[in-house]
Amino acid sequence: MANKRKRPAAMREEERQAQRAAARAERRTRRAAEQAAQNVPQKTEAPKAPRKAGVPHKKKKINKFRVAVVCTAAVLVALVALGVASAAGVRTPISSIAADGEPEFFSTVKPQASAAPAENTASAAPTPSSAFDGALFIGDSMTTCLKNYVTDGAGSTTALSDAEFMTRSDYSWGEAQDELNGGEGGLWLDDDTALTVTEAIDRFSATKLYIQLGKEDLTYNDVSDVTSTAQAVISALQTKYPNLEITVQAVTPMLEWIDYQGLSSGTIAQYNEAMQTYCTVKKNLKFLNIAAFCTEGYLPAEYCADPEGLCIHLNDEGCAIWADYLLGNKTPEPSPTPTPTPDPNGDSTDTTDNTNYTDNTDYTDDAYTDDSGDYTDTTGDYTDDTGDYTEG
Repeated sequence: MANKRKRPAAMREEERQAQRAAARAERRTRRAAEQAAQNVPQKTEAPKAPRKAGVPHKKKKINKFRVAVVCTAAVLVALVALGVASAAGVRTPISSIAADGEPEFFSTVKPQASAAPAENTASAAPTPSSAFDGALFIGDSMTTCLKNYVTDGAGSTTALSDAEFMTRSDYSWGEAQDELNGGEGGLWLDDDTALTVTEAIDRFSATKLYIQLGKEDLTYNDVSDVTSTAQAVISALQTKYPNLEITVQAVTPMLEWIDYQGLSSGTIAQYNEAMQTYCTVKKNLKFLNIAAFCTEGYLPAEYCADPEGLCIHLNDEGCAIWADYLLGNKTPEPSPTPTPTPDPNGDSTDTTDNTNYTDNTDYTDDAYTDDSGDYTDTTGDYTDDTGDYTEG
């Protein structure tokens, strides 16, 4: 079998180059025809000279320095763009600067530091004081009932527990006036220290004064005299303490039918009305009508702490209403002047002392000596030891 003669490699390469060149020419011709049909200007391309047969294809050598410069420039451009976006407050995701199709795994923009949280000024600021910080209550046994309610009763959970109390069971406007005129103190501290009304105000640095007096004064004294004394005391306190806020508290009435030597629900109502009129026209002076809950003008029995005694003091239920007025939970309305209602004994309108007095002493008129000579004995059993008595 005769051996087939092989063509030289250079000839085979030339044939492939020629075939490729022909294919390229055919594609250019076809593309030119299509562009001509679409009125697209034809782009002419100079045919490349065929590579010489036998000459190997040279690979371009990568210029590493140029690549490094280009990469560095791209990074700098990206950083500048990020800086501008950050300065404008725009958060630029990596996808906006990354190549198309690259997933965004994280953000290259460092989030702006948020403003430091505002300091909790609620805890730093001082706690607002209650309305009874700096308040001083002065009064007699009626105010003592309120003091006990605030100290030992339900009132201890209210703002009233911030107040100070100075009381004495028989303290009066008259005694306060004596103290202002240089008399000794009549208000007692727990350590048996006696204070005047002004010393008590100074000791507790009082900015508010709640004063309730009059019960003792109205016993044996006319209403006009009591109100005159009260107004003199208040005027003196306002002169000495011009910034002191003074609140005069009404005296609550007594149980119905009670009249104790001039002290009655009627005289109390007259006193309260006169004091309220006085307080309304005075600067920095208030009147709190705590007697307003006694809608009939008398103390309801369910609020009385001493129904077998003076019949004027309040129990815890009554003091709770008093506290509600002070705390602003109740708004007092004008209380009526009571109209006495006859009691079964028929002596409710009598303003005298109707106590049945029994004289157990054996009085002997024979022991009486008439020095004047003008005594007339209508009994016929009088003995005149002087000899100048004429029995008619």
